Amino acid sequence: MLKREKRTVWGLALILFLYLPLTFAHAQSREDEEEYLSNKEDVQDIDLAHDKVIKIHPFQLGEIYLSYEKMRTSRVSNETGIGYVYASGLEERSDWQNSIKSTTGVAIRMSQRHYTSKRKTPPFGFFHGAMFGYKFLLFEEDALGVTQAPNAPTTPIGRLYQNSLELNYQIGGQFQLGRHFTMEVAGMLGARLKYARARNADTYLRDKVIGHVLRHDEHSVATVVPSPQLKLSVGYSF
Repeated sequence: MLKREKRTVWGLALILFLYLPLTFAHAQSREDEEEYLSNKEDVQDIDLAHDKVIKIHPFQLGEIYLSYEKMRTSRVSNETGIGYVYASGLEERSDWQNSIKSTTGVAIRMSQRHYTSKRKTPPFGFFHGAMFGYKFLLFEEDALGVTQAPNAPTTPIGRLYQNSLELNYQIGGQFQLGRHFTMEVAGMLGARLKYARARNADTYLRDKVIGHVLRHDEHSVATVVPSPQLKLSVGYSF
């Protein structure tokens, strides 16, 4: 009798054990279906006549920069941009003009925007969102203004190159000019982390690379600097 009761208990436990995953799977399936329908409605609300924008940023200092924005839902878009960097600055307290150096470099930026305007259909109206960027720079020869190591006059200094990562939060607006042309104005605030290297440059690196020094050695320096930016672009939506 006891054995039969144990078998019954174990049988019920086994049935319950098998039933629970099925219940969970069914609930998860319903949640996925509801989320899919919600996203489908968001996608259906996208203005297909203006859901893509190609932009040029004429006031990006020292850089030729193009970007592409694509609506993902009725209120959210992703933007990706790439630029050729031909000039950048180094620390020159006594002569601002000489602080601008020629470079060969590339910049890549990615952002997600959330449009909040109720009177305008995205991608037009006010927006906010995070922006991530990476930049690589190879500076001109003798960008540091010296050719010999500070503690070894016969040791040459290598060419300066720099990698940087930045994370900003942007707030702005994009407006329609005519049927397809657009204009965008935005402000950004965040921080930029730099890693610069020039063999044997030692203290010259610390003095020339802009930003608060986090660490440095004979050949490299790492700095961090605030990165406030004002962005202006003109584009074509389609």
